Amino acid sequence: MFAGAVDYSISLRHPHYVGCGGPKQGGWLKRPANSPFSTCLSRPVIPYLTEGIDPLHEQLVAAVSLIMIGGGELAELPTLLERLSRAPFEKLPVLLHIDLVNGLSNDESGLRYVATLPRVNGIITVRHHLAPAARKLGLLSVVRLFLQDGRAVERGLGVIDKSKPDAVEVLPGVALLQVAERFAHLPIPCIAGGLIRSPEIAKQIIAAGAKAVSTSNVKLWEMNRVV
Repeated sequence: MFAGAVDYSISLRHPHYVGCGGPKQGGWLKRPANSPFSTCLSRPVIPYLTEGIDPLHEQLVAAVSLIMIGGGELAELPTLLERLSRAPFEKLPVLLHIDLVNGLSNDESGLRYVATLPRVNGIITVRHHLAPAARKLGLLSVVRLFLQDGRAVERGLGVIDKSKPDAVEVLPGVALLQVAERFAHLPIPCIAGGLIRSPEIAKQIIAAGAKAVSTSNVKLWEMNRVV
């Protein structure tokens, strides 16, 4: 079994909200200085929430170390964030996929809006130029890379070097099994997502170097209960 739950609480505005780090003098921060993003990845599977939280799956979501929101309508977002501000989720960091929320612009104006949401600790995006902007706003950032071929791998590595996000998410996740050595020396954690359909594949990907896998597959969330 995994060790007891870690308190990841962080926020610029609400001390009981969570993130990947710890307190600093003067209050809690969404993106603490010199705090490794890997502290958000103490569990092997990150749930992607697309339609809220099914009451039947609450305990599975509560067992994670990071939550990703990807999908849904902007009008529905406050309800989900309010639920995530209450037990048993209030101490879990939350990242919002800014490209996939209908009604939310995935540009710097949308990013500034996200920075006003006290329950959101950071963003996920394919728009790598938003990573530095997120950093200035005190938000964590995960840049998504789609690895269609070898050229995409080289372009992706260049993007990471230029934008310097807190982590990278590789899609499809199974592609990492073929190119793991190219990402092995990155100074940031690598997350794998997409086409991961069994615990066996997830374990292979993690063994290849991924810090965690991201998925909306509820059956894979159960991996967080055991090593």
